[in-house]
Amino acid sequence: MLSENELKCKVERCRTLLTKFRFLIDSPLVNFLKDGHWKFLEDLEWSKYLLSLDDRDLATLPDPERCSNLKDGMPESLEAFLADCCSVYSCFDTVPVSECESIVNLGMSPKKQHEVSMMGAFVRNVLSEHKNVTQIIDFGSGKGYLPENISLTCPGVKVLGIDREEVNTKGGRQRNLLMERLWRPLFRKSHPHLPADSLINLNHYFPVTLELSADHISPDFVKQIASHGHISPNNKTMLLGLHACGDLTSLLLQTFLACPDLQNIVSVGCCYHLITQRERSAYYMTEGEHKPTPLSNPDSIHAYPMSAYLKREPLYFTRNALCLASQAPEKMCTLQKLPEVNLFYRAIFQVLLLDNFERPPAVNVGTSATRATDFVSYTKLALTKLSLSYCDLTDEKIMSYYFRFTKCDERKLYIFYQLRTALTRVIESLFLIDRVLYLRDNGVDSVVSRLFDPTISPRCYVLVANKSR
Repeated sequence: MLSENELKCKVERCRTLLTKFRFLIDSPLVNFLKDGHWKFLEDLEWSKYLLSLDDRDLATLPDPERCSNLKDGMPESLEAFLADCCSVYSCFDTVPVSECESIVNLGMSPKKQHEVSMMGAFVRNVLSEHKNVTQIIDFGSGKGYLPENISLTCPGVKVLGIDREEVNTKGGRQRNLLMERLWRPLFRKSHPHLPADSLINLNHYFPVTLELSADHISPDFVKQIASHGHISPNNKTMLLGLHACGDLTSLLLQTFLACPDLQNIVSVGCCYHLITQRERSAYYMTEGEHKPTPLSNPDSIHAYPMSAYLKREPLYFTRNALCLASQAPEKMCTLQKLPEVNLFYRAIFQVLLLDNFERPPAVNVGTSATRATDFVSYTKLALTKLSLSYCDLTDEKIMSYYFRFTKCDERKLYIFYQLRTALTRVIESLFLIDRVLYLRDNGVDSVVSRLFDPTISPRCYVLVANKSR
């Protein structure tokens, strides 16, 4: 566990990196050709070396473990940049938990199986150290895969699964009915050493539809939730969130601190692009200076920054940077593949769009054009998505934009993309450390560790905090 001063030093390293390389995280890739973003790399004198890399080496560039063989001829400043990116998140240890065979894989993808198995084992370890915790409230429980795993492997622990979407709660109830006939043999399989007459809790978990809000940040939180049934209002409780989306992690932390009956919190966050900042940038694919503007309600619940240290001198992010924090660098490096050609098409399309349409709409093409087989079909699909006519654009005119740019321009775009990816974990680390410092501000120690295999589940870091017994 790092000391408070060590964590603050990590924050400053993040700040230095993200400030110096702000052009990488803030520059929209769609404007790479239009605005000539390559000039930033030429100024750093990295371009000659980066252009010399083959596809495989370039694909593994963001992963310092995989690109260790690339150091021959690498500029010292580039080597230092990659090492600094790695050093920021190297402070998070890997949890010593082995993945166990999931007892029930019904309906689960391989990714979900991995997450449920690892998170279930981790929760069991926490419960073994805190015997006074007899019930769990799982927010964002979906169809109940994780609560089901915990109920099967932790006899006597009640789990209340909460999800804001009724369709998920309904799916959880249907799965419960299906599990009734499977429960006894599965329980025996997971507890082969228990005597035959052991109590088997057929009411393994209970799903409820509810959206967590600021109104739930209360000393009576457990009592409020217990009114839905299944758990007791006064028992020591664990708060659980597997891939708590956007602001949900922030709300869980604040609720955890407010309620004395909450003994532990175990949370894996995700969807950083959906978090609310105390001040948010108005910038999203717009031109000119991008100054932060205050939220309509500055006192509203916000996910970042939370700690007193970062509130004093915050570092805010544009939407481009927040989206970058949600990428999957290890998975991309493992595949050893560069981005699809549609990324290049999109950058060319931006030039065509601004040349031929006076006031184009919000430029969010999304995945609508990914099935395109060439630039002409890509352009027509993208214009259709934007409700723009391409009647005045002949195929020859469309292709003239494609031929305006070279394979070297395409290569430069992929290089820029890979360098941005190296900063993904730096932004994520800042959010994670901010949450740890916030808990320290309130007298609670916490630890962030790598729980999942990042090549399977990119949002792989778990935060766990325990109040003093």
